[in-house]
Amino acid sequence: MTSSRTLVWLIPLALLLTFPLWRIPIAAFLSPRGGYDPSLAERPVDEHKFDMETVHITQSEQGKTSLEIVAEKAYTGGSVNEVRMDNVDAVVTGNNAEQTFITARHGVLNKQEAVLTMIDEVVVIKPKDKMELYTDLLIYNDKTNMAHSPGKTRLVGDQITIRGNNLLFNTKTQSYDLGGRVHCKLTGFSNP
Repeated sequence: MTSSRTLVWLIPLALLLTFPLWRIPIAAFLSPRGGYDPSLAERPVDEHKFDMETVHITQSEQGKTSLEIVAEKAYTGGSVNEVRMDNVDAVVTGNNAEQTFITARHGVLNKQEAVLTMIDEVVVIKPKDKMELYTDLLIYNDKTNMAHSPGKTRLVGDQITIRGNNLLFNTKTQSYDLGGRVHCKLTGFSNP
């Protein structure tokens, strides 16, 4: 007479003793079909690509907004850290809450390097200084707080117009360095 206790021990024992008989068919059934290609494990991962319309990008440091960008269109750049934009409006906020407004036809934001490049019909307006800057290429590095315009640049202020072949602007010290042929026109000043 076999009891249920005996069956509990006999079933695992029978499976163990007959393992060599059923191992090969079960292993063949469970093996992946088509074989294994090691080169599939080494293939490069697809990069994330995007194309968006009406984009708003905000950069904050220590709880304060330092850069706001509104673009009509944004899409993937040459690398993963690069965002290309069309019809760009940017607001750069300094440490003393002073805002600088920048507009351009095209822009490139490199998130890793913290570099904003504005291209074609770039206009920079500093309302506090009553100063406007016009150029075709402006590169702003947030890490060094330097803005560089390697092409022709025109600065227009209250009773002053300055033209130069290139510009270097330090946002921390508020100093301008114009190079090449510099032309300056002052109005409202009397002759000495």
